[in-house]
Amino acid sequence: MGIGRSEAVAALLGAATWTATEYGLHRFAMHELRGKGLASVEHLKHHADVTYFSPASKKLLSAAGTTAVAWPAASAVAGRRWATAFTTGMIATYFGYEVAHRRIHTHPPRSAYGRWARRSHLHHHFGAPMRNHGVTSPVWDKVFGTYQEPGVVTVPRRMAPVWLLDADGEVRPELADDYRVKGGRARDRAQAEQDRADAFANLAPA
Repeated sequence: MGIGRSEAVAALLGAATWTATEYGLHRFAMHELRGKGLASVEHLKHHADVTYFSPASKKLLSAAGTTAVAWPAASAVAGRRWATAFTTGMIATYFGYEVAHRRIHTHPPRSAYGRWARRSHLHHHFGAPMRNHGVTSPVWDKVFGTYQEPGVVTVPRRMAPVWLLDADGEVRPELADDYRVKGGRARDRAQAEQDRADAFANLAPA
């Protein structure tokens, strides 16, 4: 196998490894810890307020931490060139995940995959926070028994993505087969505190 082909395979393996890392971090480091540690705090703040996303500086720190672990380990196993390709594939897929995750919350679906990703992830947010940890892929949830078919996703109106509702606060007709909304749009201080408490307890918002 030539070097170019070997490095391409390494990059693909790095990308596949990210999907497993995504699942593990999301499930264990972010949810199971219930606010213990920076990753868990940042993620559960996002569950409490879905318009909140960790700043870019913290995402870059996460990428640096992942690189600091992945590259030396891969280098020890297969050499520097292979490790560089592997880590590049992994980190590139991580950044792709960050873009995909944000777009789930900010943009409507444009494809069958986009439809699945939004239904699965919004079910995770609003129906079952300890299910569907894979944002970009259901593979590891299915392997470990944490995948749950979302069905029709019920979304609190106060937390609904901007793309979901029309001017009257109702689900857009083209999305009505996948979603329904409940409650009002208002979110006072007491509601915000309750949303935070629910998020840090890994409960779906009331």
